[in-house]
Amino acid sequence: MINAQSQPGVTHLVISRASKKNALTRDMYQALADGVSAAAADTSVHAIVLSGEGGVFTAGNDLDDFRARATDANPKPSAGLAFIETLMACDTPVIAAVEGLAIGIGTTLLLHCDSVIAGRSARFKTAFVDLGLVPEAASTVTMPLHLGSRRAADLLLMGETLDGEEARECGLVSRAVDDGQAVEEALEQARKLAAKPREALRASKRLIKAPWKDAVREALEQERTVFAERLRSEDCRAALARMDKR
Repeated sequence: MINAQSQPGVTHLVISRASKKNALTRDMYQALADGVSAAAADTSVHAIVLSGEGGVFTAGNDLDDFRARATDANPKPSAGLAFIETLMACDTPVIAAVEGLAIGIGTTLLLHCDSVIAGRSARFKTAFVDLGLVPEAASTVTMPLHLGSRRAADLLLMGETLDGEEARECGLVSRAVDDGQAVEEALEQARKLAAKPREALRASKRLIKAPWKDAVREALEQERTVFAERLRSEDCRAALARMDKR
């Protein structure tokens, strides 16, 4: 469900589950993590592109995983956060191409990418509180860092939806393009990076992220604990039950 494509200097990872709006399962997170790790270790790869098939980036975490973790006496660790940790550790530049929906972790993972290209009618939303949950993927640090604390509260607390242009204006997205053009624009950026010295790119990325690296790691761990607690709460169970009825 993750297709890996390549061209000189570039690895392109495509989320491929269009029938479920590219909702991410445990296996898909693992495949994404493996793809990022392999690309980062490949000395011929200078840039990684992430995208989704069928005009959708991702509808976020598959809700069946939430249901299983909410009821399992010994739930498995979050596969989504394991992927985020892989993304955080990746020194190779990562470019995301977003068309259509980018929900939940589909938005928060973008905060660990180095560039985000979005179609103008893309839709970004983090509805964690509506599900009785809390933000994840270190977004309590990375979103205020990119957007400012007020705008971050609009997304993380209010659950506001942004389109591609609004996301660009507030700093969530690097560039908004015509719908259907995000992937090609991201690949074009990646090809430009492929022409640059790989180790200089990687060293520069490490330096850019160094000032808040520890804060991001600490936020990820704090969120991991509280998220797991909230996942087993009555609020979350009720929210998932309402979604089942729909």
